[in-house]
Amino acid sequence: MFAYIAVMKTKTIKSRPSRFVIVAGAFLAALFLVPLGTEARPQNASYDLHGQVIDENGQPVSRVQVNRRSATEITQTIYTDAAGTFELRSLSESQVHLSLSKPGFFRIEDREIDLAPGSNEVTLTLNHETELQEKVEVESEPVQIDPDTTSHQESLVQHEILNVPVPSSHDLSQYLATMPQVVADVNGRVHVAGARQSQIEVLLDGFEINDPVTGNYTSRIDVDAVRSVTINTGGYGAQYAHASAGILELNTQTGDDKWRFGATNFVPDVSFQQGVHLGNWYPRAAVSGPIRRGKAWISDALSLQHNFVLLKELPSGQNIDTQWAGDNLFRAQVNLSSRNILQGSFLVNRWTDAHQGLGVFSPVSTTNNYRSQRYFVSLMDQIWIGRTLFEVGAAFDTGSDKSNPQGTLPYILTPSGTSGNYFQTFTEQSRRLQFVGNVTSGALDLLGQHTLSAGWNVDGVDFSQQAARGEIDFQRADTSLSDRAIFTNRNGTSGPAVLDLANTQLGGYAQDLWRPWKPVIFSVGVRTDWDRVIHENVFQPRIAMNWVPADDGRMKFTLAWGKHYQSLNLAVLGQAYDQLRTDQFFSAPSQPCIPSVPCPTPAPLGSPVVTAFFAPLNELQQPRSYNTTAEWQERFFKSTFFGVSYLLRESRDGFAWETQPAAGGTLVLHNNRQDRYVAGEAWLRHSFGENAQLEVDYTRSQASSNEVLDPSLGVLILARQQPGPLPWDTPDRVVSSGWTPIPIWGLLLSGFFEYHTGFPFSILNEQQQLVGAPNRIRFPNYLSLNLGLEKRFRFQGHEWAVRVTGVNITGHKNPNSVVNNIDAPNYLTYAGGQQRAFTLRLRLVTQH
Repeated sequence: MFAYIAVMKTKTIKSRPSRFVIVAGAFLAALFLVPLGTEARPQNASYDLHGQVIDENGQPVSRVQVNRRSATEITQTIYTDAAGTFELRSLSESQVHLSLSKPGFFRIEDREIDLAPGSNEVTLTLNHETELQEKVEVESEPVQIDPDTTSHQESLVQHEILNVPVPSSHDLSQYLATMPQVVADVNGRVHVAGARQSQIEVLLDGFEINDPVTGNYTSRIDVDAVRSVTINTGGYGAQYAHASAGILELNTQTGDDKWRFGATNFVPDVSFQQGVHLGNWYPRAAVSGPIRRGKAWISDALSLQHNFVLLKELPSGQNIDTQWAGDNLFRAQVNLSSRNILQGSFLVNRWTDAHQGLGVFSPVSTTNNYRSQRYFVSLMDQIWIGRTLFEVGAAFDTGSDKSNPQGTLPYILTPSGTSGNYFQTFTEQSRRLQFVGNVTSGALDLLGQHTLSAGWNVDGVDFSQQAARGEIDFQRADTSLSDRAIFTNRNGTSGPAVLDLANTQLGGYAQDLWRPWKPVIFSVGVRTDWDRVIHENVFQPRIAMNWVPADDGRMKFTLAWGKHYQSLNLAVLGQAYDQLRTDQFFSAPSQPCIPSVPCPTPAPLGSPVVTAFFAPLNELQQPRSYNTTAEWQERFFKSTFFGVSYLLRESRDGFAWETQPAAGGTLVLHNNRQDRYVAGEAWLRHSFGENAQLEVDYTRSQASSNEVLDPSLGVLILARQQPGPLPWDTPDRVVSSGWTPIPIWGLLLSGFFEYHTGFPFSILNEQQQLVGAPNRIRFPNYLSLNLGLEKRFRFQGHEWAVRVTGVNITGHKNPNSVVNNIDAPNYLTYAGGQQRAFTLRLRLVTQH
């Protein structure tokens, strides 16, 4: 076993941390300067145990479940604090048996510790779960009912990511979509708890990694580098700055005292469709180890992606798209001392796609040559003084996107598809510099037990864009011209439009986790946020309560409410400084056009319609949301967990472009959008021994808005804002995953099942006008079953694992594109989606 324990006899003077003085306006310095006090210990107490839990890198591990057992049953359950410490006081026996557990870590089972009279200290090492060639460690439970955690939380740990069969095992977003509160829309973009992507704060090892401009999750990370993924969708604390709807936390590998190397799918795939091509190939490799044992470690995870896309519906030679992408995450940790840990990371993303947008209804001439790159670097210093944790960190990321069409011909939109060349050329650059600081105390006694925390954040964001747009011709089914759109700058010129935007965001918080008596815990926090564009402070109270009636913590009931700030989306605001669009509509021809003969340009229908976007910054408010959560969860027997939850999120003062009757074609940015998400969830999880697990989850939900439409210069739906379901609304959704060894050749059987109501979409006519209510028709209901069989074997002195996955083995039709033009002859024709397929994953199991 890797667990290490050190026990030593210390002074018998009994002391406990005294009360600390909090200066809430400063959020930082001098929070915990009051000296320690003393407290008389009961005369009948013979043994005290002061413990700390650290990981393999010497970093304290918080929220570890520590069970003290007697000869027959658990007699006490406690959890480590932010410094990884715990205390057992007034013990009557000279020997204790401890079991430690936390998801994502190997468990320590029934460890025997001998105590001397008086005060004793113990240090225990809890190792992160890593894939081992020979099974020694005991994996963690899939769920932990933590009495101090008030958020509705779902997580994936490393062995779950390895086991769940998804169509593309290199794509982290596909693993995210296996989680009950995460839905991937028809474009593959993930939405957490029915929210827009910009409403979710994505954290990479404690730093925000959302796109600085749009707020979307666009970064790519090697899945083999991910230790755990945690999603919080309600009841979370005030420490999260830009999370109006939830938090997605990604925690990655650091390395330990053993050199480890792993590789996956390093053998190239060859496609023989319409010739010989390099097929889909997703090699990745990871290496980690010590620079200095016990002091400094590094890890590096590299992933390459080659996507080969062939569309049989398009002509040969014009139906292939190849995409190259790469990402590399380098991490390092140095223990400057046992109580001062410095960590840093460097992430690189690159992507090229010569024919971006190729589809069944979009031929190769209408695609773009697209390139993007992004660099992210971070540094975090953690210092423990006593039982108080101080954190100070900084991160910088920068990225660029470039897109060029295949030519300069007009872009033609017909009811059945597109032709010509795409209309837009653009270059975008973004930058963000962020600083964070946090301080968290150990347990303090004053009318119960308190854990205090406070912190601040500063973000600077810059966005620049240069865009040039050509002509768009909208044609009827007979190829006659219905509408012609051209773009000009606001000063009347036709050259590229250039814009530069910047914003500064400031925030701070204070929070108290208070246990007035053992069964009840209150989490009370407040934060405030301000930005330079809107010039408004948003005051955000948050309160939550846990009731844990059983002494062993097997049952918990949670109520929570909070007000949450949403950071400004510069991409939306940027349209107010972009080009103007002019649409000239034309009457239908007096006689039908003749096929293969150019149709003459018909007579103009009225005056041109000029569309401009305008943002009155002095009238805008900061968007915010109000989240209410109720949850009950319980553990039955040893490893069966059941829970039900209710989530209501009301997003108010959201930004949306609205048509103004007195302003012609001007679209004005207002704060009238109100999104609403309500969901009821029931779930069951059970572990069948060490290597078998089953999870089933059902969610009934509704994601809607009073202003559904998101007009832009390129996609301009001519209609007023209207209410309706959001495009990723799924009223009914069932997900289930699990795996188990089977008594056939030592195979591991794994599966993932998903069913949900089809996504909604809108109907347009040939003049891009909305027909009926928005999002009133839905795709067919989605159903998919993936099954995987994995075999581990030894070859050439190494251990390997090969898995064959059957994707959508039922062959259910799950289209992701549709002809939604009511004037098209093939109106409501569905296409695309994942067909039945089989994939192969070959892994060199981590060597050390």
